[in-house]
Amino acid sequence: MNRRTFLQSALYSSLLYGAGGFPGLVRESHAGFVPLQDKILCNLFMNGGPDFRHLIVPEFSSSPNTFGNKYWKNRWRSHALENDNNATLQQRWNDDYYKITVGGSGWNGQTDAGGLNSNVTFGIWREASWLIDMFRSGNVALVFNAVGGTSRAHDVDSLRLNQGNVLSGLNDKSRSGWGGRLARSAAGNSISITNTPNAFTFGPVGNAPNYNPNAIDNRDLITVQNSRNMGLNEADLTEDQAFRPNMRMARALKNYYTSLRSEQVSESYQKFMDHESKVRTFGELIRARLSDLETPIEIQALRDAVYDNGQAINPEPGTNNPRRVLRNSYSFGMQIRNLFDVMASNDLLGLRTVSMEYGGWDSHAGQREVNDDFDLNDPNYQRGIENGFKDIFGGQFGASPSNPNALHGGYSALWKNLTQADRNKIVLTVAGEFGRQIRDNGDRGTDHGAGNLMLVISDQVRGGIYGEMFPDDEIDKYDDESLNSPDIDPRTDIDYLFSAVSNWVVPGSANSVFPRLTATGLDPEDQPRIETGVTFANLF
Repeated sequence: MNRRTFLQSALYSSLLYGAGGFPGLVRESHAGFVPLQDKILCNLFMNGGPDFRHLIVPEFSSSPNTFGNKYWKNRWRSHALENDNNATLQQRWNDDYYKITVGGSGWNGQTDAGGLNSNVTFGIWREASWLIDMFRSGNVALVFNAVGGTSRAHDVDSLRLNQGNVLSGLNDKSRSGWGGRLARSAAGNSISITNTPNAFTFGPVGNAPNYNPNAIDNRDLITVQNSRNMGLNEADLTEDQAFRPNMRMARALKNYYTSLRSEQVSESYQKFMDHESKVRTFGELIRARLSDLETPIEIQALRDAVYDNGQAINPEPGTNNPRRVLRNSYSFGMQIRNLFDVMASNDLLGLRTVSMEYGGWDSHAGQREVNDDFDLNDPNYQRGIENGFKDIFGGQFGASPSNPNALHGGYSALWKNLTQADRNKIVLTVAGEFGRQIRDNGDRGTDHGAGNLMLVISDQVRGGIYGEMFPDDEIDKYDDESLNSPDIDPRTDIDYLFSAVSNWVVPGSANSVFPRLTATGLDPEDQPRIETGVTFANLF
């Protein structure tokens, strides 16, 4: 590896994606978790279009021409059931879903915006235990009939969702993302903890509030692929470096730049020398912060086989050997670890927005896999999209979790290891680029649709239901054979929902982050939509 390749890799792959200044270099660093200084947004992009109507379902009804009957009679294959007999459908509903009635059983005074769902009974998949517990505590807003994109094309609708602009097309890739705009409005930084930053993180050109959202300037973007290896590589002089070329190159480059600073060199070198110094110093500050901060056992267990006080976490039956918890252990498990670390280093990073991603939701076939002999906690067993739902929303949290014996999933493990003061400063947004159709496709899966469910999760959110959960006007669609691909009606564009989130993170930022809300001269069909009876004015 030559010097140029090594330095580019160190700067751009390990630490910075933008070319601007470095945050936090004037602050002192010390070991340990520093409480969150500011409110932060953590956005999870569910890449592929998740079928949230598999996670949250209507109560089964044996009465024809009811939503609960039409749903189950048209979805039994995607639930991997043997038939659509009433007894089979009833059993799936009884056994696998935690039941809540709006205004009744399981309802703890949450919001039903506009009173659209009075006495409606629904179920949340039982293994999403953390989500159930957070909802019961009033900390989850379920936003139905939400729209991230309507083209049904992954690339276009992913761009629209992440840019926060449902009018974007593939020729508009130079537009900034709504997370990047929010970070600029906060005078902070956008942190990507995914393998590759997506459009959500890209900042606008100019300063808030008058920046240009239709151009990209990534000076606020920091990418963290591995929070325990940030900054420039350092050679460990206590190790044998004979067969470690990265260490040899790190040692040589450090000596090279140290020597340059003692010499009179051309002014053209000063920028590179300054950049190297800042990156090295920044890496040293982060390493000092994390040096004595152990990864919490619940977060470590997401990715690794670990013991806790001699007890195996997620033990194998028969052997009692520990196993990792998550199926998607490397990508999502690593992101949760990175998220914990960047929160611990929030003051150094200027943390205001975080980008996460979980893929695998394009469930055209085999949406759910079942086997009578499998172990529910075996991370190697393929369960279709239920693997993803369990990885993200599984686990336990709180004094009376809905399933106190459940293993901590991704967010459950994170929440367990944050103080209440820190949790009060975090909001999670969870969305995919589009939804799925209301009928299964005959191949035990579902095809691309339009309207979908989006989630806002925070200890400060006014939880409950926003939007009509199971609209009556969908009932006729189920039997209309002229509709080859019937959709959930798209009723609420992301502008209204995520602008409310933006205003909570940075008061007064909504119109800059989502300029379509105040744009003039738009055609009526291009105006942002919001479902009748729904408002997000009191979302927090």
